[in-house]
Amino acid sequence: MALKDRILQKFSNHTGEYFSGEELAEEYRVSRAAVWKAVRALKSEGYDIDSRQSRGYCFTDRNDFLREEIIRSAAPEIKYPLYVLDEVDSTNNYAKILCAKNAPHGTLVAANHQTAGRGRRGHSFYSPGNAGLYMSLIIDPAGIKNLSWITPAAAVAAIEAIEETTGIHPKIKWVNDLFVDSRKVAGILTEAITDFESGTVDRIIIGIGINCRKSDFPEEIRDTAGYLPAEHISRSLLAAALWRKLLERCTNPDDPSVKEAYRRDSLVLGREVSYTVSGITYSGTVREINDAGNIVIEKPDGSVEILQSGEISVRL
Repeated sequence: MALKDRILQKFSNHTGEYFSGEELAEEYRVSRAAVWKAVRALKSEGYDIDSRQSRGYCFTDRNDFLREEIIRSAAPEIKYPLYVLDEVDSTNNYAKILCAKNAPHGTLVAANHQTAGRGRRGHSFYSPGNAGLYMSLIIDPAGIKNLSWITPAAAVAAIEAIEETTGIHPKIKWVNDLFVDSRKVAGILTEAITDFESGTVDRIIIGIGINCRKSDFPEEIRDTAGYLPAEHISRSLLAAALWRKLLERCTNPDDPSVKEAYRRDSLVLGREVSYTVSGITYSGTVREINDAGNIVIEKPDGSVEILQSGEISVRL
């Protein structure tokens, strides 16, 4: 890895901290002149680096670029294709195009801005530039047991990646939304690509949108949408952590530790919820998330309803 890339990775991990040229030269076993040239090269690439004679170099808060080189340097063990886009209609749509071109398992698409971000059941996902992380991972389902746990496994992976990079631990609203302080900060959309002739699932696309910082949310979601309340967030480092965690969790979604984590971080277990079946709205208390990933709801009359899919409302 080139010196400037190693310094870039260090700066990305320590936004707001100053490092002297002497300190960096000693760490990387190079001359101070080599450090100065590397920093100058980073500045020429558009990075905002404060230089002070008495303190050294500092990566400022204005540097939260989504960059391939930062993602790669933070996840060097991952060798799969990576596409980093400034703007796209939807990362899931882009991933579908890649699947049509035989993109391999593990391919990741990450974007700074989506013009037509999508959620479940035809809902849109507000995806402004420079404020969120929007990404889609292509998974080969061959050999994966219990595909119904792919989306819950993705939720677990997202929580682990967010906690690793920001220290924040969101909770899960069944089946695919992450919440912090009673506000939605992330959503997951899992889609299957089927082989028409065999009728089997050929690829799975896991799309995740995360609100990383405050933005001007549209009026219709202003009371429910939120963002990760961290002082410093590197979306590139978050993308790298999420890439790693998704590959780990979603290729083995039937692992007992996935189910344990999903239940532990559930927002709905033990809570009263409302839901709609065939146009009729019911209410009840969520008693269980079973091994198929369904929620088991006990109605006021003592009868039980098992929901395999759909949407529920819960007072948070």
